[in-house]
Amino acid sequence: MADVLAEELRSRDDAGYMVVDERWRILASDERNALTGDAGADALTGQSAYDVLGEEVIAALERQSIASFTLDHASYVLTINTFRLPTGLIRVVRAQEEQATIERVMSLIVHEVRNPLSAMRALAQGLDEAVALDETGQAYVKRLTGEIDRLSRLLASMSQVARLRAQPMRRLEPSMALDRVALMFEPEAARRGISIVTHITARAAPIRADPDLIQQMLVNLVMNALQAMPDGGTLTLRARLDPHGRTVIQVEDNGVGMSTERMQVAMRPGQSSKPGGMGLGLMVVRSIVSQHQARMRMTSAPGRGSLVSITFPLIESVASERLDEVATSPLAPPEGE
Repeated sequence: MADVLAEELRSRDDAGYMVVDERWRILASDERNALTGDAGADALTGQSAYDVLGEEVIAALERQSIASFTLDHASYVLTINTFRLPTGLIRVVRAQEEQATIERVMSLIVHEVRNPLSAMRALAQGLDEAVALDETGQAYVKRLTGEIDRLSRLLASMSQVARLRAQPMRRLEPSMALDRVALMFEPEAARRGISIVTHITARAAPIRADPDLIQQMLVNLVMNALQAMPDGGTLTLRARLDPHGRTVIQVEDNGVGMSTERMQVAMRPGQSSKPGGMGLGLMVVRSIVSQHQARMRMTSAPGRGSLVSITFPLIESVASERLDEVATSPLAPPEGE
């Protein structure tokens, strides 16, 4: 029961934590903390928080107990609590992505607005049917329902960002997810003069995931990639291992690419460069990545295309299999490609 309760409490808090001493030496860090990077939480232990966070961030935390921090084009809000113990002073630093706050606000808006909006549309349609309106009146009703439909589409996009996990996590083979999305987009890609190439490393490990959310994540990334190649090109869907044996799913295009400044803007909601776009596509992706306790990195350069990499945590059963494999095979190849 205690384990279940701990997991339930953990699932409600998508922040990561880091414990430091009076001199800002890192004593411990939560694996969920994005500040750990690819090296993992253990690699931070013993380091100085000044080297990890920077002097300006620590000065802000000491001065006002809150600070902002940017890592891999994502912004985080850092807060701190200080405790005086018999053994000395310790600080607990909490790091939460700004998007998590936005998601909660969106969830509240969707919940409060969706039903009244549906009622408004029904009333507008009823007015058109109950009253003999002239052309001007019908035009007003058409404009009104059009605006209601536009708001409904916005709510649908917001609900994707704010959506809670719909089903329990289970083992998912990356090849199944990538092949399914590739097959889905092949006709559209062919019309655009784009070739879809799927490359899956033979030893790419299963991930613990919600298959529907992973498909939704890949659909958003593939759509972005296709739109970034107006003159055709190659879209590569890849699953491989990183040096730590973790599965990495990548979506790479050789399209127009983005500058560093444009890439930072693109990661924020409301910044779509597409006509009529709402700028929520990459935010949906980041939300799904966060729900899977994975990490996302994006690299891009003008004229050279973009690469999005999602690194998933290694599930315990796979880790055990890897250890057994290494122990029984003297010629086991190194992890990765």
